[in-house]
Amino acid sequence: MSKICFGCMNPIKDGEAVCPRCGFDQASCQGTPFLPLGASLQEDKYVVGKKLSSNNESTKYLAFDNRSESAVIVREFLPNGLCARSKDSNKLRVHSEKAATYKRLLSKYLEYNRTLARLKDSSAICNVLDIFRENNTAYVVEEIEELSSFTEFIKKNGGHLDWDTARPLFMPLLSTLETLHKNGISHYGVGPSNIKLSSEGKIKLQNFTIADMRKVGTDLRSMLITGCSAPEQYDRFSVLDESTEIYGFTAALFYALTGSVPDDIEKRKSDNRLLINSDINKKLPPHVRTALASGLQIDQEKRVQTFEELKAQLSAAPTVKDIQEEIARPDVDDDDDDDILAKKKKKKSGTSRIYGVISCILSLVLFVIIGTYWLQGNPFASLFEPENASSDSDAESTGETVTVPNMVGVKYEQAVEDSEKNSDYQLLKAVEEEFSDDVPEGYIASQFPEAYSEETQGYSLYITVSKGAKMRTLPQIEGKTVDQVAQLLGDESFITTQSFEYSDTIKKGLVIGYDAHTAGDKLEYGSALQIIVSQGSEAEAKGTDTDIEKETNAESESNSSTAAVQQ
Repeated sequence: MSKICFGCMNPIKDGEAVCPRCGFDQASCQGTPFLPLGASLQEDKYVVGKKLSSNNESTKYLAFDNRSESAVIVREFLPNGLCARSKDSNKLRVHSEKAATYKRLLSKYLEYNRTLARLKDSSAICNVLDIFRENNTAYVVEEIEELSSFTEFIKKNGGHLDWDTARPLFMPLLSTLETLHKNGISHYGVGPSNIKLSSEGKIKLQNFTIADMRKVGTDLRSMLITGCSAPEQYDRFSVLDESTEIYGFTAALFYALTGSVPDDIEKRKSDNRLLINSDINKKLPPHVRTALASGLQIDQEKRVQTFEELKAQLSAAPTVKDIQEEIARPDVDDDDDDDILAKKKKKKSGTSRIYGVISCILSLVLFVIIGTYWLQGNPFASLFEPENASSDSDAESTGETVTVPNMVGVKYEQAVEDSEKNSDYQLLKAVEEEFSDDVPEGYIASQFPEAYSEETQGYSLYITVSKGAKMRTLPQIEGKTVDQVAQLLGDESFITTQSFEYSDTIKKGLVIGYDAHTAGDKLEYGSALQIIVSQGSEAEAKGTDTDIEKETNAESESNSSTAAVQQ
């Protein structure tokens, strides 16, 4: 075998100290407890190269397979704090007081990866090539694939994906997670950092570890993902299950669709809203918004429990069970990807933003006046002249004054259409949206400059769009169909769930009323509430509770465009 570079596994010439391809110094050392560069495994089948990454369960190395003459990934079971390695030996020494724990975790590691290897046909996981015991530990050999960063992919696509782009990426991942759990394999670390994209444009899930790594209070120091790990993963006494995986998956999907992960668990415990940019929120299909809320429930028992149910919701199921979260529409400007989290922390009132705009405009006018006088007397004035400067006659025509139109009460879409036909002004949003008791949702609530004032032609007209009243009145829903109620409540931006009760007066499948409210009550915009659907009389419905629930859901699914709860 020719000499290879330990940094990239490409051939190098004898005597080359630094690889001409990757720049890796062949004289580098990997300190203990990691395997040294050039270490041999499986009777020279594998040659170990540089360490790629390490966590509290295992360490990942680049390696070379001499038989296939190809580069591979080798993962060594190397639990932090339970073992050590001497400089002159590749064999691990297990601390005597930790021997029982080490043996138990090693057994889990082997069983976990052997099961994972049997599922190599899945497109969302990397192919496991080999598993073996050596050096008083275990090794897993994986195929190397050309993968790219998912977070970079999101940034290059404007900071977030629309649902039509995200759907073909995430639905196969959801199916893979379902298959894994059916075979006793959990990931519990689904999040942007553990998602990569293959050259075929498919999601690949990375960094599989035993469950002890994904929960506090175990023999291994936990490795959780802020914003994507479920609340129960932070509780040593809680049990992780399918709903835990669903939280992580939904958080990753939330990131793809919005450009940011949900708030960390401590923040969500005090404010459980899912903050989404208003424009993004409007473009999300109602059933997707509802599925996000359902999958990101803080309460594990109220969260959607199965992949099958989540898959149905994401496939346009209009109403779902156990949705308590609010999906808020914060006043966030979508200017820059790096500012998303900062803007969430700096939500200002519409009024203060307008004052800020006014201040900026006045400052700009003053600056222009001062600058104009300076340039007129400045010998370098010509250097500052625009490339396509207008003649004196042109300047006179562009400097004429025009009357500012009254935009308050005009529908936003109509205002945009009108502005495209009018060169007198440039229409800009001063604030994304603000609540208003007087102006209906989607209509312009205020503007600057004020209507009927005089401005120079080509001025900027800043507007604020109304979100409607902050407090919304619950409509009368008794005796209506589920679809009708979903439409009524969706129009008021409420999130709804269903429960079922017997009724001697309300026909089966129709709505009895609200669970904890009555028609006429006022609730805050985006609030979650529960409606009660009739199962008919107890005598008629005896023994058919599950069927009735399925029938109601099936009826809703048949008309998702009207039954989906819109925000």
